[in-house]
Amino acid sequence: MNRGFRGTVVAIRPELRSERLSVVATVKADNGETVEAHMPDREVSAILPRSVLLGSVTRAPVELLETVSSILARMTEGRRVRVWEFKDRRFFSFLGWRGVRFVETPLGEESEPHAS
Repeated sequence: MNRGFRGTVVAIRPELRSERLSVVATVKADNGETVEAHMPDREVSAILPRSVLLGSVTRAPVELLETVSSILARMTEGRRVRVWEFKDRRFFSFLGWRGVRFVETPLGEESEPHAS
């Protein structure tokens, strides 16, 4: 099983494919290599809630892409992600909560810095 690799999103852009939104990121892997990867629909839905941006309509003005692009940049650039391949295409997703452990921190001691 291909477990993929981790990296940091350095750039992101929305694209229209057959009038549908697709999101592509440039990810810098930990080894220094730069690759392009697509954001799965479930991740797009988490970052760009359709109900907030469009309500119940199914057609959006192209001008909305400027707003979408700005939101994507603010919500993803600099964040750590996991990149994997599926059917000859690279995808990325944000790191999950599964690896996070909550611990008691005595007063005066700081925990690890927040991971992006």
